[in-house]
Amino acid sequence: MNVRSLVASAKIIWLLGMAGLSACVGARTNSVPTRAAPAAPPRTLPAVAAAADGARPTDTIAPPTVAPSPTPCRYAVLPVPAVAWNADELGCPITPGAAAVATAYAPFEGGQMLWRGDTDKIYVLFNDGRWVSYPNEWREGDPEYSCGEGNSPPTPVRGFGRVWCDNETVRAALGAATAAEIGDGASAVQDFVNGSILSAPFGDLFVFVGEAGVWRRVDG
Repeated sequence: MNVRSLVASAKIIWLLGMAGLSACVGARTNSVPTRAAPAAPPRTLPAVAAAADGARPTDTIAPPTVAPSPTPCRYAVLPVPAVAWNADELGCPITPGAAAVATAYAPFEGGQMLWRGDTDKIYVLFNDGRWVSYPNEWREGDPEYSCGEGNSPPTPVRGFGRVWCDNETVRAALGAATAAEIGDGASAVQDFVNGSILSAPFGDLFVFVGEAGVWRRVDG
């Protein structure tokens, strides 16, 4: 083999070697794995602080509601009317009251009559529990009997007789007097928001409820 042939053969071998080296490098380059982009952290909603630290939320207890205290009455209830006083029925006193008021009392077939000296008012109490009042129109010097038979009983006298004679409905409902009237100069009385309490000459207490127009009697 001449020199030219040897040179050609060596050149061919060199070219083949370079081609193999390039193929190997390419294969290695292609086989290198690519790194995946880091995954974004998952988005989480903000949690309740109590749940985040594992503590269980507690119920909030509302403070107790304190009932308002009732407003005290301006005036005290006198000892005698206090025996029959009911705050829900009559309310607070609207006057200081009096412990020595002149009164008069007379019983009838169908009810009773009471006179209150400090207001000069006559109360007519019917047996069905109702009551009405009238101003006393009898004056000293007037006839004792305003009508009817001049005897008591059966005819009431003075202020009681004037109301009884002048009002036919009162006369019909009460009927005749069953005893002579009696009087006293030391009866207790007090007025309230919704009525009055008056002690009779014999000591019992009469409660007059204004709104309902009813009365009741309490042993003194």
